[in-house]
Amino acid sequence: MKFLEIAKKDLKSEFRTKNTINFLFLFALLSIMLFSATVENPEPALLWVVFIFAGMLGYSRAFLKEVETGTLDALRISPVSPSSILFGKIVFNAVIMLLLEAVIVPIFMAVFEIYPKNLLMALVAITAGNLAFVIVSSSLSVLVIKSKARELLLPILLFPVVFPVILSTVQAFGMAVSGNVEGIASPLSVVLGFSTAMIAVGYLTVDYALVE
Repeated sequence: MKFLEIAKKDLKSEFRTKNTINFLFLFALLSIMLFSATVENPEPALLWVVFIFAGMLGYSRAFLKEVETGTLDALRISPVSPSSILFGKIVFNAVIMLLLEAVIVPIFMAVFEIYPKNLLMALVAITAGNLAFVIVSSSLSVLVIKSKARELLLPILLFPVVFPVILSTVQAFGMAVSGNVEGIASPLSVVLGFSTAMIAVGYLTVDYALVE
């Protein structure tokens, strides 16, 4: 599967330089330290603020980095399909997200003393929301890749599009923290449905977006 080869290539490059990983970890840790010093009554939703801003600075640059380094042209003329390029970037960002999540979530819970009564569903909600965020940011990165103002345009497009995901994830995470998970399937289904829809949008538009 070509998209896995692309993801593997990007991961090898990232683990060699560690630029994105180190930046995201440092940014997330600094955000937690800042919030711990300024927020008196932290809410569980604060965790998602950390992930949103970290994701805005990290995940969305998967395609933009290819433009800056000039490797996008090489991918265009390679026998790899545009959809494989997109899905490879999604897998790459998903792995980075899981690594970030594995470190930041325990630190956040310890610093703010927020311990979910249903830890399993809390992790499911966080992971589902972050995966949806990765899918949305990667798909939208394709759409703005030809724009000269792509780094300014992407956040403008991303926030309103990803808002339903943020809202549903915060709701699901709050239910898991309180232990009242009877209705958690509803917000999680919104996240899953939105992720599926954005994968379809990315698949249908990537061919046109990457053509010269």
